[in-house]
Amino acid sequence: MMYKSNTYTIAVTAETNFLEGWTDERVPNMEFMFDQESIDECEEIDGVFYATYQSYVVEESRTMTFIEPDGTKTTITIPPGEYGIKQTETP
Repeated sequence: MMYKSNTYTIAVTAETNFLEGWTDERVPNMEFMFDQESIDECEEIDGVFYATYQSYVVEESRTMTFIEPDGTKTTITIPPGEYGIKQTETP
């Protein structure tokens, strides 16, 4: 199965922590991050800085098994959909 994603652009500020990712509770074993590591790498348009990131697209149900921090295995089934969409920040 091929990995699919969509690219999103979101307004960010100098206070944005580019090294801190976010999760989507529907896929708890994945962390999403910006493609950039600092505001210096972002595109600026009319004084607003924009960063990009990739979502995770599932076209057919997918079962994943991962190991929790305590060592137990967890298996989840991910239904078709798009995951990792970040809420808009206010610049």
